[in-house]
Amino acid sequence: MRQGRKIVPLNLGSNLIGHPTFTFSLSNEAQVFVSEILDDTFSLRLSVDLGPDGSHIASLHGPPDLVELFASLKLQVRCDIVADGYNVLSHDALDAFVASPESKAKLLEALDLREGNKVLDLMSGSGAVSQLLLEYVDKKSMGLALSMCDTHHSQLKRINSKVRERVVDVTVGDARALPYEKESFDAVVLKMGLHEVPQLDQPLVMRNVFRVLKRGGRFIIWQLLPASGVIQDVFTDIVRKTSMLAGCESQAFNRYFPRQDQISWLFKSAGFRGCEEIFQAEFTYSTRASLGAELGGDSSKLEILNNFARDRVPQEIRDSLCWRDTGEDISLKIPACIYRTYKPA
Repeated sequence: MRQGRKIVPLNLGSNLIGHPTFTFSLSNEAQVFVSEILDDTFSLRLSVDLGPDGSHIASLHGPPDLVELFASLKLQVRCDIVADGYNVLSHDALDAFVASPESKAKLLEALDLREGNKVLDLMSGSGAVSQLLLEYVDKKSMGLALSMCDTHHSQLKRINSKVRERVVDVTVGDARALPYEKESFDAVVLKMGLHEVPQLDQPLVMRNVFRVLKRGGRFIIWQLLPASGVIQDVFTDIVRKTSMLAGCESQAFNRYFPRQDQISWLFKSAGFRGCEEIFQAEFTYSTRASLGAELGGDSSKLEILNNFARDRVPQEIRDSLCWRDTGEDISLKIPACIYRTYKPA
């Protein structure tokens, strides 16, 4: 039991060995509902099939009337495939958050690396942050024990071989239940990953980072952080719509972009001390950029996305978003911030 939800690992066939674990979860409300109406003979079945492109397709099987009833009560019965989307996205999509030289310098400043530090690149993806850190310590002739961790096996396979051979370990692991001993690292860095975790699970990420940090350790997070609730809702809805059009349903359900004030609260509630803003810049989100990266070049999907954005974004907040609509492309800007906090010594 974790946060009121039952997490049931599924046995994987030999053809799926090496891929992340699949989980089936029920919300608190759904658990209560199921326990009241189901007898011991009822079961829900989850099947996982390989698609023609090698991706995984999950199907939930149960009485149709039950599924419809869940939907009418707005209860979620969700199949999470953690690799959903990341095993099929193009490199353009994976490189969407290309960092400027200034932002890279600020990240290194926030990390304040010292000789022999043990650092965790959390939700590391294909290793852009790790490569940056290794280049930095080489220039400084400094020793660094670097670990990489991500849930998405398909991204870890993209790690540059020169980076892989220099890190201490590359681990498939969930940020909500990190597979490391307590007080293992001097610093943890999380770049553009927290929003991939459902809102209710984001405190779990913070508590796990707190656990694996040494006393006095540093936690640096680099994240898109909407400044207000209205902008947060609008931006999240547009990104989720993009994921749905791309066929990445788990991303659409899970993604939640926290606000700047919520990051401060998440730090404090996990036990961290302080919340420093090291850097802030504007990230330009472009619908057309998703055409090749996520929408498979399907212009009809881009048109659907653009029309959705036009209907979803109120006129009164467009100026604050630096809204620009050329007909084929809609762009808007969201703050990209680097924050630092500490585990008390």
